Amino acid sequence: MIYKLEVERSKLNNLMDMASKAVAKKTTNPILSGFKFSVKDNDLHLYATDLQTAFHGLIKNIIVEKVENINEDLFVENIEEGAETETLFEEISDENIKPEFVVDASYFIDIIKNLSFENINIYLENKNIKVIAGKSEFLLPTMNPEEFPEIVPNKVEEGLITFDRQKLLSMIEKVIFCSLKDSENMTRNLNGVYWDFREGGYLTLVAADGYRLALAELSMDIVNTPPSFLLSLKSMEELLNVLRSSKTEEIELFFDGSRVLFFLDEENIEIILNVVDATFPDYVRIIPQAFKTKVITSTDLLLNVLKRVSIAAKNDQIKMEIKDNIMELTAKSPEVGLAVEELEIEKEGEDIMIAYSPKYLREAIDHIGTSEVEFNITSESSQTMIKPVGDDSYMYIVMPVRLK
Repeated sequence: MIYKLEVERSKLNNLMDMASKAVAKKTTNPILSGFKFSVKDNDLHLYATDLQTAFHGLIKNIIVEKVENINEDLFVENIEEGAETETLFEEISDENIKPEFVVDASYFIDIIKNLSFENINIYLENKNIKVIAGKSEFLLPTMNPEEFPEIVPNKVEEGLITFDRQKLLSMIEKVIFCSLKDSENMTRNLNGVYWDFREGGYLTLVAADGYRLALAELSMDIVNTPPSFLLSLKSMEELLNVLRSSKTEEIELFFDGSRVLFFLDEENIEIILNVVDATFPDYVRIIPQAFKTKVITSTDLLLNVLKRVSIAAKNDQIKMEIKDNIMELTAKSPEVGLAVEELEIEKEGEDIMIAYSPKYLREAIDHIGTSEVEFNITSESSQTMIKPVGDDSYMYIVMPVRLK
């Protein structure tokens, strides 16, 4: 007996896109480089994990059939009419065997994305699958699904926290770029995003790399405040990938002490993320409380000036001279030369000359989200707070660089 699965290509592509970042890229265990597919009650389930991040989603109501043979040019080859047939692969003989298989994720994604027909037929026997769409045919080996780790948690209603998907997505996008990209054991507490739940129904997402910090805050209706936790950058990228692809309006979260479970019930998707066993720095003490100079200016105008002046900076530094109601930005390099541009501002406090990394400055302004941006400068050598005008739910703190 051979199983035939009929699936819509667009639905399969969408599901694999969301699952892709949970697949292990470098692993000594080949099963972790694959997608596990399983059919239960005519729903096609997809699983992926690298043992740190896991994904589970499904496509409902696919067509599942048991067939004796596939067709003359696939598993069964007709020698001549009326002659005995030769099977290329062993058929599934045990009626109790579930239609499930593990296939290399990278190859399978490439195949499905490049098919031109919407309806895809997948034929499954013990150790191989055949993928057919129109006149395209692919024969692929599979791996033993019993070797794939169990990743689906039990959903616990008590303790669930509900998020608006768009608000959570916005918060993550405003902080994740500050996470330390590469880490060793001594710095892995910065290679991620800290989820700080506080009494009163507040969630603060924080990311830092040692030179800058981004913080986004959300007021929520939380009955029982869960413990705070740290998620790795890779886990956060998988979550971000799913949230961007999702159409679900509300997300549910449950923390069991070692894993964070995100449920997108409208799309039957579950994300399971292991927390990082490391202590995030005390970010509150980094936030400056007093300032020497306060500047307000147009976000769009400043961003455009930064992009132009940065051409001459060659990623070195941009000098910012604040005097009266003018901000003069200067950058120079031997390769490009000198760039100078002025910008009108509102200023409170002292005149000051200060310098920043052009990349760090541009990324901060890029995430402000309001028409005006506010600089709160402590000193030429201490942290600067950058925030949207009229919005206290987001701030960005950056260290100046030494003036040259």
